[in-house]
Amino acid sequence: MSSWLLKTALQRAISGLPHPEWWNGILQRYVTGGLRLQPHGEFQRKLQACRRHFDYYRAFSRQPHDEFTVVEVGTGWFPIIPIGLYLCGASEIWTFDIVRLLRKDTLCKLIEYFCLFAQTGELSRILPAVRSSSLSKLLELAPLATKVSPVEFLERLSIHALVQDVRRSGLADGSADMVFSHGVLEHFPPPMLAEALGELRRVCSEDSVTSHFIGMADQFASFDKSITAFNNLRYSARAWRWLNNSLIPQNRLRISDYRRAFGEAGLDIVAEEDLNGPESDLASIRLAAEFEHYDRQDLLTLFSWLVGRPVEVPTKAEKCTADRGPTAV
Repeated sequence: MSSWLLKTALQRAISGLPHPEWWNGILQRYVTGGLRLQPHGEFQRKLQACRRHFDYYRAFSRQPHDEFTVVEVGTGWFPIIPIGLYLCGASEIWTFDIVRLLRKDTLCKLIEYFCLFAQTGELSRILPAVRSSSLSKLLELAPLATKVSPVEFLERLSIHALVQDVRRSGLADGSADMVFSHGVLEHFPPPMLAEALGELRRVCSEDSVTSHFIGMADQFASFDKSITAFNNLRYSARAWRWLNNSLIPQNRLRISDYRRAFGEAGLDIVAEEDLNGPESDLASIRLAAEFEHYDRQDLLTLFSWLVGRPVEVPTKAEKCTADRGPTAV
């Protein structure tokens, strides 16, 4: 049996146990190595991603603020990007996840790497917007990471780690200047994605920016070299219900589906960068009927940066002018 089939079967079994996130942590730590954070591996890549999300906010906000508020979808194991945004001027950050994945040992490790990168100058090179006052506070608090819970430590940085469905965030209308996710939206079933984007639009002000990095590749292809990143397009919806798992589900949506979902939520896409897989890999598989109506470019896209902004609502005067039609000359 292929290793990806073994892994998804194991994840399906784990999802039926009490506290499946704890068992998944054991799997990640001792089997797949997913929790082995390396300073010049995942840590550095997430810092680079932080800069990109921040740069998108600065570039596309109609009125960017020096001190800005942030909503993150998907806290995960390593809150590297929220801490990076705090260092760049975020005054308050709400980060949502449906389970608590934060651990003291993993948080201590990433704080250690923040301190290391600050000492070597790599932090300011990757994140040139880092504020000296915010960095000084992080370095001052660093020893506390071993003494308090991860949630309490993050609170000292005005980062609120909430175990809560983001579709019911409880935040006030227009309270977020920036909304982002990184490798998360691909796990939302389509109805849930629509509700989440609608809620995120509600908490956005007219000057807000939403920045999302979305993966459409088969997530098992990263460790099972016997399959390609297009493997998940081979299976019918019926077969995929058995192969998918609720622990880390894949919705298999394509980039056109995300564009449509953004538009229906009232978000204009102002920037997009797609990363495609090899045409030969796609040609090597037989597509399931569900994917035959997509064009080739749509199918080739494996990862995308999608940046959105709330659709501008016309003022009352503009609406009246539009209703009257063109002025006669």
